Amino acid sequence: MARLAPNQRARAVAESVTLAISARAAQLRSEGKDVVSLSAGEPDFPTPPAVAAAGIEAIETGKTRYTATSGMPELRRAATTWFSREFDLALRPEQVMASSGAKSALHMALTALVEPGDPVLLLAPHWVSYPDLVRVAGGVPITLPAVPEQGFVHTGAQLAYAAAEHGARGVILNFPNNPSGAVPTHEQVEGLVRAARDHGLWIVSDEIYGGMVYPGHQHVSPAHYDRDLEHTLVVNGATKSHSFTGWRLAFLAGPVDLIAAAGRIQSQVLGNPCTISQHAAIAVCEGDFTEERARRIHSFDERRQFLHKAINAIPTLSLALPAGAFYALVDASELTRRRGVDDAAIVRQLLDEELLAVVPGSAFGIPSFIRLSYAAAMPELRKGVERLQRFAEAQ
Repeated sequence: MARLAPNQRARAVAESVTLAISARAAQLRSEGKDVVSLSAGEPDFPTPPAVAAAGIEAIETGKTRYTATSGMPELRRAATTWFSREFDLALRPEQVMASSGAKSALHMALTALVEPGDPVLLLAPHWVSYPDLVRVAGGVPITLPAVPEQGFVHTGAQLAYAAAEHGARGVILNFPNNPSGAVPTHEQVEGLVRAARDHGLWIVSDEIYGGMVYPGHQHVSPAHYDRDLEHTLVVNGATKSHSFTGWRLAFLAGPVDLIAAAGRIQSQVLGNPCTISQHAAIAVCEGDFTEERARRIHSFDERRQFLHKAINAIPTLSLALPAGAFYALVDASELTRRRGVDDAAIVRQLLDEELLAVVPGSAFGIPSFIRLSYAAAMPELRKGVERLQRFAEAQ
């Protein structure tokens, strides 16, 4: 009898690049090294006290039992209020389910949608996990080359051409974008939705940064142009905006039959999302965090302005000002050319030589770029930029 071995699907899945780099940085820290990590997308703000208190109360009052697979009814109702207030989307509770974080919600969505061999379009730069999530669901990821000259936003015509060329069945959209911070205009989003509809594509819209947009920009969901949610699934939540990362709770919204199918899959894969986190998420949905969010956006805005000015002062690097999220996608093509290596090697060298952890652009489908997270506090950002400048100027 042959020994156990991973199957073909498992062999095709790579480890998350961002998590791998964060783990390496943590290991170096444990060895006493002064590592500056600008790799992980995790805000340095704490979970708001009212949200944390709701989780504590759930523990202290014994609200720790199993719940309905797709989330407690009261959470699903609260989520519809949140979607309406924050994103102008009118949903019914049966159109929303809770899952264990945005990555889990994406997995449930794709597993419910993708047929074996389906081509699924990804618009580079895309989040690092999309290709492997598509593969796990049995699909074939097709990456459209990035368009930095267009502000990292593809046109409807470009999406339509790729859909026809590859016989695509669906597309994953991600705005505000990780890693570029791009936030398309209403007209650009409408053009993408129209192209998807005209070519029979379903849309999975990852909007986990939807609450993190800077002055002069406005996030609009593709679902705004598909009010009946005939073709669109939306992933959203307070993971990033409310420092809710470790609570592992996000929402998936869409057509009733697809939400029910995703819930059935979740019942076999996960059971229910964490009960304590669900109670905390109700506090997110029902609370007023306007002032807290404005304070956070102001702080992140200061950080992005600092990085924009500082990085563009380094001769071999350039950065377009992000419009949302908290990432800086730095064009390092001149630096890679001078050093004669690719972006992955640049990232390794930065960590080994300068103890600075960043992420290679190739992980996001955009080689010769590197991504910095400015979810870190300003002192860390300043140290990080000093190390990046020293590295870039070294002969």
